[in-house]
Amino acid sequence: MVSDEKMFRFMFSSKLTVGENYISILHSLFMVKGTLGIIGCPILEDEIVYSLNTEKDEKKVYVVDTPAAQTLKKKLEQKGVSFSVVGEWDFEKGFTEIDRENGFNIVVIMNRLGLHSQPVFLRNTLEEQMRFHQNRFDAIALYYGMCGNAGWDVSKWASGALSIPVFVFRDKNNEVCDDCIGVAVGGHSRYCDFIKKYTGMLLVTPAIAGNWELFSKELDIRKGFEAFGIFTAKEVFEFFGYKYAVKIDTGIGIEGAEFDEECDRLSEDTGLELVTAAPGSANLYPAERIYEDAKSALSPYQ
Repeated sequence: MVSDEKMFRFMFSSKLTVGENYISILHSLFMVKGTLGIIGCPILEDEIVYSLNTEKDEKKVYVVDTPAAQTLKKKLEQKGVSFSVVGEWDFEKGFTEIDRENGFNIVVIMNRLGLHSQPVFLRNTLEEQMRFHQNRFDAIALYYGMCGNAGWDVSKWASGALSIPVFVFRDKNNEVCDDCIGVAVGGHSRYCDFIKKYTGMLLVTPAIAGNWELFSKELDIRKGFEAFGIFTAKEVFEFFGYKYAVKIDTGIGIEGAEFDEECDRLSEDTGLELVTAAPGSANLYPAERIYEDAKSALSPYQ
């Protein structure tokens, strides 16, 4: 925290007006230093882009160049977010160019989508990943839902297993978001209401639509159905009685004609008729909260 004496000297020692100096000091009081690690899933990359694009403080963003980071890099470029690319091998072996004592740094690591095919494997992989990287970060924001791991509160796990805090998507009731759809609609209670309204339908966010080919391939939704003579995604959905896919416009991913086109491709592949979620279905609270919670865990800049 800045002392009264230091603030007084600063306000009257430069060529800026008192008002300008006061605003500058107030801004500096909320600035932080340290390194925030973001570990993310491609289906939640829009939330990562949103967090970085709306961050107004001076920052250095590093994207680890994993295969899963390619679309994230394109989206950051489209939004005008400056970042440096770090080789995956270089980072894994100890990337030393980050000054953790002077400035605000953000390192983004994107994982492959296929981890979701086995919830236990996903959980074990992420926990091991956080253990491995904990000495490189001052806090971690985990851009994942529970994804089939019911009751998995990573923040509580980290408080006993790691030396740094970990933050996850939470709703206004402090409940952990179930999955990417739960994140998109605003958390657990809103999710429960949403699926009651759209029971038995495929729920589609912009990121799911834009990554549908990879999403369906990695999750291999046809696996195990060959014995029933089922070999396509369309046949799988027909087998379970699915008829509709619900478009959820989050407002932070692909939109307009591009979103429509990607949803049309998904509809053709699945045989599902498209319907649009009611206005107000999406809610950015979890996306905004995870980043603010994680950033607030860093040290204040002095």
